[in-house]
Amino acid sequence: MDSLINIGIILTYLMVAFAALAAIGFGIKKMVQKTNNAKKTLYSIGGLLVIILISYLISSDEVLGSYEKYEITAATAKRVGMGLTTFYLLAIGAIGAVLYAELSKVFAK
Repeated sequence: MDSLINIGIILTYLMVAFAALAAIGFGIKKMVQKTNNAKKTLYSIGGLLVIILISYLISSDEVLGSYEKYEITAATAKRVGMGLTTFYLLAIGAIGAVLYAELSKVFAK
């Protein structure tokens, strides 16, 4: 029974990897076809990488005492902190963009 579960997990990983590569491949294909959008796409990807780098640099690697029983390392704690900080920064940015778009419409009239 365990071997069937392992096979299912491996197949799931392979399907997710294939889907991710296909999505990235089609995006790159479209980007190459339209060179004007390529510059914007590269700026967007670069901005995301900068946010991830900033999040990694400011995240803490402290492991709380209550989580030591789960054998969490400092590197794992830092990656989790990076993910949370990245999410928070992107969520704040999205909310700010929506507010800016809506308020600029109001004050433009």
